[in-house]
Amino acid sequence: MLMNEEQVANLKELKSGNYPHYMKVKAMVLLALVKGYRKKDITEMFDISRQSIYNWLESFQKGGIASLRVKKGRGRKSQVDPVQIEEYLRQSPRNFGIPRTRWTLTYLAKVVPCLTGYSPYGVQKVLNRLGYGYKRGQPQMHSPDPDYLKKTACGGSLEGGC
Repeated sequence: MLMNEEQVANLKELKSGNYPHYMKVKAMVLLALVKGYRKKDITEMFDISRQSIYNWLESFQKGGIASLRVKKGRGRKSQVDPVQIEEYLRQSPRNFGIPRTRWTLTYLAKVVPCLTGYSPYGVQKVLNRLGYGYKRGQPQMHSPDPDYLKKTACGGSLEGGC
């Protein structure tokens, strides 16, 4: 027998519980295996390799539900240098031959070496991840009314003298 009743119950709870989607998929694969589906059929149904089935089964049997989580530190390491980005952000774009007073995402991608090749949206995601907020400049609206400054200074009323 592949698994005992407690392990099967844990997989059913994992499949329907509040867990990340990838863990639910792993639970469904392992439950299909318990139900007697052939590994070949499971690989076609879920578009996974046979080795993944073996790995998930072995991992689950040794460590239970927690072992099906993706481990920290996996995936491609970031090529972004936070120190370098801060160096550039703290300087004026004019220092780099850009005739502007504020950075745009496009110019950051062109000037900062570790952001070369990033799209503006990619630069925005990097800045958000590093804790920097990006705000677009808002145009200032001024009225052509000659009494505009008086009105705004007095809360909109010309009478009563502020």
